[in-house]
Amino acid sequence: MSKEALVALLLGLLLVPLLFLPLVDRNQGGPLAFPGAVTPWHSLSVQPGDTLNGLADRYGVPLSYLVASNELFDPSSLLPGEELIVPSGGVVHTVRPGQSLEDLALTYGVAVETIRAANGITGEPLPGERLLIPHPVWVPQAAALELGPPRAGFIWPLRGRFTSGFGPRTHPVYGGGDFHTGIDLAVPVGTQVRAAAPGEVIWAGWRGNYGLLVIIDHQNGYSTYYAHLSQVRVSPGQFVEWGQVIGLSGNSGLSTGPHLHFEIRRWG
Repeated sequence: MSKEALVALLLGLLLVPLLFLPLVDRNQGGPLAFPGAVTPWHSLSVQPGDTLNGLADRYGVPLSYLVASNELFDPSSLLPGEELIVPSGGVVHTVRPGQSLEDLALTYGVAVETIRAANGITGEPLPGERLLIPHPVWVPQAAALELGPPRAGFIWPLRGRFTSGFGPRTHPVYGGGDFHTGIDLAVPVGTQVRAAAPGEVIWAGWRGNYGLLVIIDHQNGYSTYYAHLSQVRVSPGQFVEWGQVIGLSGNSGLSTGPHLHFEIRRWG
Protein backbone atom coordinates (compact mmCIF):
# COMPACT_ATOMS: atom_id res chain seq x y z
CA MET A 1 0.00 0.00 0.00
CA SER A 2 1.26 3.46 -0.87
CA LYS A 3 2.22 6.07 1.72
CA GLU A 4 -0.26 8.47 0.13
CA ALA A 5 -3.08 6.00 0.65
CA LEU A 6 -2.22 5.58 4.31
CA VAL A 7 -2.16 9.35 4.77
CA ALA A 8 -5.63 9.64 3.26
CA LEU A 9 -6.94 6.89 5.49
CA LEU A 10 -5.54 8.32 8.68
CA LEU A 11 -7.14 11.64 7.79
CA GLY A 12 -10.48 9.85 7.56
CA LEU A 13 -10.39 8.85 11.23
CA LEU A 14 -13.50 9.90 13.17
CA LEU A 15 -13.08 11.65 16.48
CA VAL A 16 -15.62 10.73 19.11
CA PRO A 17 -17.92 13.64 20.08
CA LEU A 18 -15.92 16.38 21.77
CA LEU A 19 -17.22 17.80 25.04
CA PHE A 20 -14.91 20.79 25.29
CA LEU A 21 -14.00 21.88 28.78
CA PRO A 22 -13.80 25.64 29.30
CA LEU A 23 -10.62 27.62 29.24
CA VAL A 24 -9.56 31.02 30.52
CA ASP A 25 -6.34 32.97 30.14
CA ARG A 26 -4.34 32.51 33.33
CA ASN A 27 -1.86 35.24 32.50
CA GLN A 28 -4.28 37.80 31.06
CA GLY A 29 -2.69 37.40 27.64
CA GLY A 30 0.92 37.57 28.85
CA PRO A 31 3.25 35.83 26.40
CA LEU A 32 5.89 33.28 27.21
CA ALA A 33 8.54 34.09 24.61
CA PHE A 34 11.67 32.14 23.79
CA PRO A 35 14.93 33.52 22.35
CA GLY A 36 14.85 34.18 18.63
CA ALA A 37 11.15 33.44 18.22
CA VAL A 38 9.22 35.26 15.54
CA THR A 39 6.02 34.96 17.58
CA PRO A 40 5.46 34.01 21.22
CA TRP A 41 2.89 31.69 22.73
CA HIS A 42 0.58 32.16 25.67
CA SER A 43 0.17 29.95 28.70
CA LEU A 44 -3.41 29.20 29.75
CA SER A 45 -5.03 27.24 32.54
CA VAL A 46 -8.17 25.19 31.99
CA GLN A 47 -11.11 26.82 33.79
CA PRO A 48 -14.89 26.89 33.41
CA GLY A 49 -16.03 29.70 31.11
CA ASP A 50 -14.62 29.29 27.60
CA THR A 51 -14.44 26.55 24.99
CA LEU A 52 -11.45 25.37 23.02
CA ASN A 53 -13.09 26.62 19.84
CA GLY A 54 -13.83 29.96 21.46
CA LEU A 55 -10.24 30.30 22.60
CA ALA A 56 -8.99 29.61 19.09
CA ASP A 57 -11.32 32.32 17.77
CA ARG A 58 -10.30 34.79 20.47
CA TYR A 59 -6.61 34.55 19.66
CA GLY A 60 -7.04 34.01 15.93
CA VAL A 61 -5.31 30.62 16.10
CA PRO A 62 -6.35 27.64 13.93
CA LEU A 63 -7.87 24.89 16.02
CA SER A 64 -5.35 22.45 14.54
CA TYR A 65 -2.47 24.56 15.92
CA LEU A 66 -3.95 24.38 19.43
CA VAL A 67 -4.46 20.64 19.22
CA ALA A 68 -0.98 19.95 17.83
CA SER A 69 0.87 22.30 20.21
CA ASN A 70 -0.69 20.58 23.22
CA GLU A 71 -0.74 17.04 21.78
CA LEU A 72 -4.46 16.86 22.42
CA PHE A 73 -5.57 13.50 21.10
CA ASP A 74 -8.96 14.11 22.74
CA PRO A 75 -9.68 17.72 23.78
CA SER A 76 -12.57 16.52 25.96
CA SER A 77 -9.98 15.03 28.34
CA LEU A 78 -8.76 18.48 29.45
CA LEU A 79 -8.93 18.96 33.22
CA PRO A 80 -9.37 22.19 35.21
CA GLY A 81 -5.97 23.60 36.14
CA GLU A 82 -4.20 21.89 33.26
CA GLU A 83 -1.78 24.16 31.37
CA LEU A 84 -2.49 24.84 27.73
CA ILE A 85 -0.22 26.48 25.15
CA VAL A 86 -1.83 28.90 22.69
CA PRO A 87 0.62 29.44 19.83
CA SER A 88 0.76 32.33 17.41
CA GLY A 89 1.87 31.93 13.82
CA GLY A 90 2.52 28.22 13.92
CA VAL A 91 2.68 25.06 16.01
CA VAL A 92 4.74 24.74 19.19
CA HIS A 93 6.46 21.35 19.00
CA THR A 94 8.05 19.66 22.02
CA VAL A 95 11.14 17.81 20.81
CA ARG A 96 11.33 14.09 21.59
CA PRO A 97 14.52 12.07 22.05
CA GLY A 98 16.13 11.34 18.69
CA GLN A 99 14.17 13.95 16.74
CA SER A 100 16.19 16.14 14.40
CA LEU A 101 15.33 19.35 12.59
CA GLU A 102 15.12 17.34 9.39
CA ASP A 103 12.52 15.07 11.01
CA LEU A 104 10.45 18.10 11.98
CA ALA A 105 10.83 19.64 8.54
CA LEU A 106 9.50 16.46 6.90
CA THR A 107 6.70 16.08 9.43
CA TYR A 108 5.37 19.63 9.13
CA GLY A 109 6.37 20.51 5.57
CA VAL A 110 8.58 23.42 6.67
CA ALA A 111 12.20 24.02 5.63
CA VAL A 112 14.93 23.34 8.20
CA GLU A 113 16.29 26.87 7.81
CA THR A 114 12.83 28.31 8.47
CA ILE A 115 12.63 26.43 11.76
CA ARG A 116 16.14 27.55 12.70
CA ALA A 117 15.37 31.19 11.93
CA ALA A 118 12.10 31.13 13.87
CA ASN A 119 13.81 29.82 16.98
CA GLY A 120 17.23 31.46 16.76
CA ILE A 121 19.13 28.17 16.77
CA THR A 122 22.01 26.83 14.69
CA GLY A 123 22.42 23.25 15.94
CA GLU A 124 20.09 20.36 16.67
CA PRO A 125 17.41 20.81 19.36
CA LEU A 126 17.52 19.09 22.74
CA PRO A 127 14.85 16.63 23.94
CA GLY A 128 12.11 18.51 25.76
CA GLU A 129 12.88 21.80 24.00
CA ARG A 130 9.92 23.69 22.56
CA LEU A 131 10.25 24.94 19.00
CA LEU A 132 7.95 27.12 16.95
CA ILE A 133 7.10 25.55 13.58
CA PRO A 134 5.98 28.56 11.53
CA HIS A 135 2.87 28.10 9.38
CA PRO A 136 3.17 24.32 8.87
CA VAL A 137 1.84 22.80 5.67
CA TRP A 138 0.87 19.61 7.49
CA VAL A 139 -0.32 19.25 11.10
CA PRO A 140 -0.49 15.46 11.52
CA GLN A 141 -1.97 14.99 14.98
CA ALA A 142 -4.71 17.55 14.41
CA ALA A 143 -5.79 16.81 10.86
CA ALA A 144 -8.67 14.53 11.76
CA LEU A 145 -10.14 17.13 14.12
CA GLU A 146 -10.52 19.72 11.37
CA LEU A 147 -11.78 17.35 8.68
CA GLY A 148 -14.92 16.42 10.60
CA PRO A 149 -16.99 13.31 9.74
CA PRO A 150 -14.96 10.47 8.22
CA ARG A 151 -15.22 9.13 4.74
CA ALA A 152 -14.24 5.66 5.86
CA GLY A 153 -16.49 5.50 8.95
CA PHE A 154 -14.01 4.83 11.76
CA ILE A 155 -14.00 5.76 15.43
CA TRP A 156 -11.00 6.11 17.72
CA PRO A 157 -10.00 2.77 19.31
CA LEU A 158 -9.26 4.46 22.65
CA ARG A 159 -8.46 7.77 24.30
CA GLY A 160 -4.77 8.43 24.76
CA ARG A 161 -1.95 10.92 24.37
CA PHE A 162 -0.71 11.28 20.80
CA THR A 163 3.03 10.49 20.78
CA SER A 164 3.95 9.69 17.18
CA GLY A 165 2.27 10.43 13.86
CA PHE A 166 2.22 8.86 10.44
CA GLY A 167 5.22 9.63 8.27
CA PRO A 168 9.01 10.06 8.36
CA ARG A 169 10.74 9.99 11.75
CA THR A 170 13.87 8.83 13.55
CA HIS A 171 13.35 5.23 14.67
CA PRO A 172 12.90 5.25 18.49
CA VAL A 173 14.84 1.99 18.96
CA TYR A 174 17.35 1.68 16.13
CA GLY A 175 17.86 5.36 15.29
CA GLY A 176 18.24 6.46 11.70
CA GLY A 177 15.51 7.22 9.21
CA ASP A 178 12.21 5.41 9.48
CA PHE A 179 8.70 5.67 8.01
CA HIS A 180 5.99 5.23 10.63
CA THR A 181 2.99 3.46 9.09
CA GLY A 182 0.46 4.41 11.75
CA ILE A 183 -0.07 6.55 14.83
CA ASP A 184 0.95 5.89 18.45
CA LEU A 185 -1.30 6.67 21.42
CA ALA A 186 0.25 6.47 24.89
CA VAL A 187 -2.00 4.85 27.50
CA PRO A 188 -1.46 2.75 30.65
CA VAL A 189 -1.08 -1.00 30.22
CA GLY A 190 -4.50 -2.64 30.38
CA THR A 191 -6.52 0.13 28.71
CA GLN A 192 -9.43 -1.26 26.71
CA VAL A 193 -8.89 -1.20 22.94
CA ARG A 194 -12.05 -1.05 20.82
CA ALA A 195 -12.81 -1.92 17.21
CA ALA A 196 -12.73 1.19 15.03
CA ALA A 197 -15.42 -0.23 12.72
CA PRO A 198 -17.39 -3.46 12.22
CA GLY A 199 -15.62 -6.36 10.56
CA GLU A 200 -14.06 -9.80 10.78
CA VAL A 201 -11.00 -10.52 12.90
CA ILE A 202 -8.41 -12.03 10.56
CA TRP A 203 -5.44 -12.02 12.96
CA ALA A 204 -5.29 -12.21 16.75
CA GLY A 205 -1.92 -13.12 18.21
CA TRP A 206 1.80 -12.48 18.11
CA ARG A 207 3.28 -10.93 14.96
CA GLY A 208 6.95 -9.93 15.06
CA ASN A 209 7.68 -6.32 15.95
CA TYR A 210 3.95 -5.63 16.35
CA GLY A 211 3.88 -7.89 19.41
CA LEU A 212 0.35 -8.99 20.24
CA LEU A 213 -1.69 -7.78 17.27
CA VAL A 214 -5.32 -7.75 16.19
CA ILE A 215 -6.21 -7.15 12.52
CA ILE A 216 -9.81 -6.50 11.50
CA ASP A 217 -10.96 -6.79 7.88
CA HIS A 218 -13.84 -4.36 7.40
CA GLN A 219 -14.85 -6.06 4.14
CA ASN A 220 -14.88 -2.83 2.15
CA GLY A 221 -11.22 -2.73 1.19
CA TYR A 222 -10.18 -1.35 4.58
CA SER A 223 -8.46 -3.09 7.48
CA THR A 224 -7.26 -1.85 10.87
CA TYR A 225 -4.24 -2.90 12.95
CA TYR A 226 -4.03 -2.72 16.77
CA ALA A 227 -0.50 -3.49 17.98
CA HIS A 228 1.64 -3.92 21.13
CA LEU A 229 -1.32 -5.32 23.11
CA SER A 230 -1.02 -7.02 26.50
CA GLN A 231 -4.11 -9.17 25.95
CA VAL A 232 -6.18 -10.25 22.96
CA ARG A 233 -9.90 -10.74 23.55
CA VAL A 234 -11.07 -11.85 20.11
CA SER A 235 -10.32 -14.77 17.80
CA PRO A 236 -9.78 -15.12 14.04
CA GLY A 237 -13.09 -15.52 12.25
CA GLN A 238 -15.00 -13.56 14.89
CA PHE A 239 -17.15 -10.63 13.76
CA VAL A 240 -17.01 -7.44 15.85
CA GLU A 241 -19.02 -4.22 15.99
CA TRP A 242 -18.07 -0.56 16.41
CA GLY A 243 -16.58 -0.01 19.86
CA GLN A 244 -16.40 -3.68 20.84
CA VAL A 245 -13.45 -4.44 23.13
CA ILE A 246 -10.90 -6.47 21.16
CA GLY A 247 -7.97 -6.40 23.59
CA LEU A 248 -6.01 -4.49 26.20
CA SER A 249 -3.16 -2.08 25.50
CA GLY A 250 0.37 -3.07 26.41
CA ASN A 251 4.06 -2.89 25.59
CA SER A 252 4.65 -6.09 23.62
CA GLY A 253 6.89 -6.48 20.59
CA LEU A 254 9.33 -3.76 19.54
CA SER A 255 8.10 -0.96 21.77
CA THR A 256 9.65 1.74 23.95
CA GLY A 257 6.73 2.11 26.36
CA PRO A 258 3.05 1.31 26.91
CA HIS A 259 0.98 2.51 23.95
CA LEU A 260 -1.30 1.48 21.12
CA HIS A 261 0.05 1.49 17.57
CA PHE A 262 -2.96 1.95 15.27
CA GLU A 263 -3.11 1.67 11.48
CA ILE A 264 -5.83 2.00 8.87
CA ARG A 265 -4.97 0.27 5.61
CA ARG A 266 -6.58 0.23 2.19
CA TRP A 267 -6.24 -2.95 0.11
CA GLY A 268 -3.49 -4.31 2.27
